[in-house]
Amino acid sequence: MTKFETLADLQQRLAVVLDTVERELVPLSVEQLRWKPAPDRWSIIECLQHLNLAERYYIRNLQHKADLPRPAGLPADQALQSDWVGRLMRYIVDPQTRMRFPAPGLIRPRRAADLDVVAVMASFLGLQRLLQGLLDRLVWLDWNREKVMSLFGNWLTIRLGDTLLMLVAHTERHLAQAMRVKAEMATFAPL
Repeated sequence: MTKFETLADLQQRLAVVLDTVERELVPLSVEQLRWKPAPDRWSIIECLQHLNLAERYYIRNLQHKADLPRPAGLPADQALQSDWVGRLMRYIVDPQTRMRFPAPGLIRPRRAADLDVVAVMASFLGLQRLLQGLLDRLVWLDWNREKVMSLFGNWLTIRLGDTLLMLVAHTERHLAQAMRVKAEMATFAPL
């Protein structure tokens, strides 16, 4: 795929994420958002807080990239290339991947009871909208050459194109997890 095709795809996928959250999760009560299907599984709000923690880190780095001076003229399209790091990171977070990988401690959410549900939800929606805006600004950069530091430190960087694909896939993965929790919640009779 090209950068412009990928940009359009990512914008559309983020629009679906926002629509799904606003339609399916925002109307839920605090108790419903904190409900856990099992003690060792995440609640809906824990899924969203995990995404907030991860995306805050990456979006901060993406903002620095977006603030770089723009070259004159229109942005250039390009064929996207992935290296082994990008392919691995995208595989790990892909919603279709059946393997479960533990979240690094840095982005593991606190217990649902300790989270401010309203603040977590507002932060999630704000970060998704911010990422949508950043995509339009990042189109000016070379998505193959520009690198973004990973959560694992300076020694592991990810190409900009792979980073953006990874972020959206990660969001889709945990949104699907949150929707499974919502579906499970519906099978339990209220107390």
